[in-house]
Amino acid sequence: MQGWSGKIIYVNLSKAEVKVKPLDPGFAQAFLGGRGFCSKILFDLFNPSIEDPFSPENLVCVSAGLLNGTLAPTSGRFTIGVARSPLTGLFCDGNAGGAFAPELRFAGYDALVISGASPKPLYLYIEDSHVELEDASHLWGREVWEATDMLRKDYGDQELKVLTIGPAGENRDAVCSVMCDYTKAIAGGGVGAVLGSKKLKAVAVRGSGAIELADPEKFEQVAVELHQAIRSMPFYETLSKYGTPILVSIFKKLGGLPSYNWQTGVFREAEKIDETVLVNEYSTKSRACYGCPIHCSHFYLVREGEFAGTTGEGLEYEALGGFGSRCGVFSMPALLYINNLCNRLGIDVIQASSSIALAMHLWQDKILNLEDTEGMELQWGDHHAIIKLLSQMASRKGFGGILADGALKAARSIAKIKDLPEEKIEYYVVHTKGYAHSNVELRGSKGIALAYGVASRGGDHLRGHATQERYASLGLYKKPEDWVKVGVPLEIARTWYEKQALDPRSPSGKALLVIYNENLFAAADALGVCKFATSWQNLPFGPEYMAKLATAATGVEYDWKRILECGERIYNVERAMQSRYGCRRRHDYVAPRFFREPLPEGPRKGEVLSRDEYDRMLDEYYEARGWTLEGLPTWRKLNALNLKDVAEDLARRGLIKAEG
Repeated sequence: MQGWSGKIIYVNLSKAEVKVKPLDPGFAQAFLGGRGFCSKILFDLFNPSIEDPFSPENLVCVSAGLLNGTLAPTSGRFTIGVARSPLTGLFCDGNAGGAFAPELRFAGYDALVISGASPKPLYLYIEDSHVELEDASHLWGREVWEATDMLRKDYGDQELKVLTIGPAGENRDAVCSVMCDYTKAIAGGGVGAVLGSKKLKAVAVRGSGAIELADPEKFEQVAVELHQAIRSMPFYETLSKYGTPILVSIFKKLGGLPSYNWQTGVFREAEKIDETVLVNEYSTKSRACYGCPIHCSHFYLVREGEFAGTTGEGLEYEALGGFGSRCGVFSMPALLYINNLCNRLGIDVIQASSSIALAMHLWQDKILNLEDTEGMELQWGDHHAIIKLLSQMASRKGFGGILADGALKAARSIAKIKDLPEEKIEYYVVHTKGYAHSNVELRGSKGIALAYGVASRGGDHLRGHATQERYASLGLYKKPEDWVKVGVPLEIARTWYEKQALDPRSPSGKALLVIYNENLFAAADALGVCKFATSWQNLPFGPEYMAKLATAATGVEYDWKRILECGERIYNVERAMQSRYGCRRRHDYVAPRFFREPLPEGPRKGEVLSRDEYDRMLDEYYEARGWTLEGLPTWRKLNALNLKDVAEDLARRGLIKAEG
């Protein structure tokens, strides 16, 4: 197969068995790769009647994108999905960059499917055609960085790409992450905990092959053109210099920097933890993921003070916002140390900071006391308490062990301990479908709120976040043609203006805005490219460029509409999978606090969501998606997307009615 490697590895840990099977061409063309492969494989192979996330029959899929390992800019991203998440009880996945996925492609594989459970720790070693399970007893209990170093030393290869879990995954924390390249985190709703239950410590890969392209000359031409287009955009230089930490300043200016567990959008110490502090005082060098001209990450070093000697990479906005404004910490050295600690222990910064912010909020309101926390005070901004809680979470010891199950389950446990109604404590948790929100303020941004509510894995910014509202409100794009510069097809942009979709305070047209982003993001994840290069961050890697590269890679004719249709197909499969678990309309609402508590201060003072407006947006969204008003994909829609097998599965379960 041209473009694709054409092979999938299937690992059964119960049998210590590895098989390699060919990739079906029709499947590949319909789902592209990455998230597309991951979602459909899990839908096809998992029995949804299995409710225990730690059952050996639970499945994990690691899938590279179609463009991984090529000259396409930002083509280093891949997806890991789990059929039953220990965080949410639903399907969930995560996405990361680095260089692991290109290496998997160089070894000759598109995906890896993991089932069963081993009685002893194992790791999977892949070197071209050699794929073998090896004993990982010496790695078990090791932190991420140490385990990675040990594997590289064992093979005498400092370029070995390693995907591994840390102690948090081994101890089945729902807030854990899977790590690659030391600092690239795949959260995925506790997928690392599922790997821990299966006793799979790591996947190490080395490849020496090439990726065969249908039209390499055309591919190179388009890739070079796109590289140049990305670098020519006004926002490129800023994003390249500062990376995601720039959101601290942006959200501060807008009065929408979630602080103290979403009690306010104003954090008065924000200037102490913004992007200028990171770059000017602690950054030593920029770093890029595979094939990326943006190089938005940073190597950092703390030279003095309590955390002197702390060195690492990254510190994305979600760590700054999550442990910073949301937990009240305004010491940059402390945040850098906390970021390193999460990476070493294999902890997801979003879910972990959400759990800790919940605990601090309950402490503030005198619901938790010293007896509950085993003598630990949980004052806002106490980074020492956060460090201690993270260590407890990773080992599942002490009060932190309760928080390791994620904010929603922790709230329920605390309610039980305190003999209080569950709904009283759950009210403190900002989540959708059990997935704690990433650090974005939704009140006053109707489209972003809808995107968080209907997101297929639960509320976060990587499913359909409608940043176009924010850019339009800042006056960056005044007519449809302006959006073409950042890769939005003119036909799509015109509908936004016709439906008045770009006004963040208006509920009109939000379905079209959110659905475009959802389909685009799904396609980007399937291709293995970074959303930062798309219109999401004012850069031009849109569906037209995606189509040109996919066509040149595979020889299959794609245009921008077909690329977005692939994204729509992926999204419908994910929705169908969640429907089998019982997800309905009631699960598509964001946290009740956003409907009841107006922002108390700042430029957005008084902003709050309207339940009536949200209901209208949901109705519009379901209609535009071709779903029922309960949020179920219909027979007609699924068949239109060539998903007859999915439609038949839902009909057989009595979820939809067969037609024709």
